This record gives sequence, structure tokens and C-alpha cells, in this order.
Amino acid sequence: MKKRLLLTYIIFILISLLLLLIDTKLENPLNNRLYNYFSINLMGAVDRLDDYRTYRERNKKLLNEIAKLSYESQKYQELKKENELLRKTLEFELNFPKDIIPSEILSRVPEIVNISYIISKGSIDGIEVGDPVIGFYGVFGKVLKVADENSIVQTLMNYNVSLSAKDARTEVRGILKWDSKFYLEGIPIFANVEIGDTIVTSGRGSIFPPGLQIGKIGKISKDESTYSMLIEIEPFEDFENPDVVFIIKK
Repeated sequence: MKKRLLLTYIIFILISLLLLLIDTKLENPLNNRLYNYFSINLMGAVDRLDDYRTYRERNKKLLNEIAKLSYESQKYQELKKENELLRKTLEFELNFPKDIIPSEILSRVPEIVNISYIISKGSIDGIEVGDPVIGFYGVFGKVLKVADENSIVQTLMNYNVSLSAKDARTEVRGILKWDSKFYLEGIPIFANVEIGDTIVTSGRGSIFPPGLQIGKIGKISKDESTYSMLIEIEPFEDFENPDVVFIIKK
């Protein structure tokens, strides 16, 4: 755009100079008209160039302002998220009756099937293999491996999970397992369980203390041939996008 305008100016100037050379006194009406025509158009072109430069500068400033506001907005949202997470963590620590160690999730272990995470606490913080791990809303998993400054936490989304659990309302007990979904197995067909009941840890033969929330019953299927029920559990914890977990110390 700028190059085209510049070329136009040069052409106008050359034509004007040519007319002036033909008749410097501009006594010929035709020369007068041609001169006026090119002079007016040249002035208009100069004005358009000035406008173009002005608009370009304004546009540049506006883009800079937009970029600055966008960056500040992102920073604000990130700080807001961090403050909210810190508030929830402090409230959880105050309200939870046992000794717990909060830990940040650093990264996910690259496993396709069983989900595990690397956390920011290790042996120097008192973390040990087998320590139970919970989240804000329920049971999360257990410590699988420990290094000096970090550890690996295995979540409940693991084919090796076999956790003793019970219906918080009726005390009916079963075994929590994971196979693409969470199931409570070993429940007799006549047991008193209902959709929506909360499932908690039973404390039997488990690293987890009793009464920790796991999830709720989402679906019940009855198998007449085995006189048992297969109960689908909807977990309270989000195993896909965790931020902070808590390691329970015995």
C-alpha cells in the first residue's frame, strides 16, 4: 500500500513539473486545468498517506493495548486460581482430623492404562511407600514409589485396585475394583443398596482409615445366576485433572 502511494506521488510530481516546463505562466486554460487536476489529486494522495500513517499508528497502539490487557487478564485468572486452590487446601487441612501432608501434582506418569502421578513430596518430607492419598472430595490412591524430593502416586484408576468399601447408609460391604469404570463387587442380590448411596472405605484390610468417601452408586445390575449385584460407582475425585493431593500419615 505504501509503495503504491509513493509511486503515485512520483508520477504526479513528474507530470506537474512537465506541465510547468511547457508553460510556466499557465496562460493556457487547458494547462491550467491539467495543473489544477494533478495538483488537487497530488494533495489528496498526500492526505491519504498521512491518514494511512495515522491509522496504522493508532492500530498499532490499539493492538499493543489489547495484548497488554489480555496478558494482565491471564495473569489475574491464574492468580485467582492459585488463591482459590490455596484457600481450599488450608480449609481442608484445618477440617481434616488426621495428620496429612499436602502435595502438588507435578506431572502424569506416561502410562496408557493405569493412571499415576508424580507429586512434589518425597522421603525428606516423611512420605513412605503405601501411604494412603486422598483429594479434596475423596480417596485418590496410594504412594507407589518414593524418591528424596518426589514420589509416584497410583490412583484408584488401576486394574490392580482391590479396596474394601461399604455403603455408608446400610453398612453393606463389597470390594471396589476398576475396569474402565469403578464397580462394587461381591454384593448379595438381596442387599439393601440404592442408586445415589454414598460408598466409603470400610477400613478392613486396607491402608485407608474407615469412612473416607469414594463415590456414589450410579447403576445397579442384578445377576440371577450368581445371586449377586454388580454396582457401578461414580467417583467423587477427578483423576484426570488433579492439582493437589493429601498424603495421610498413620
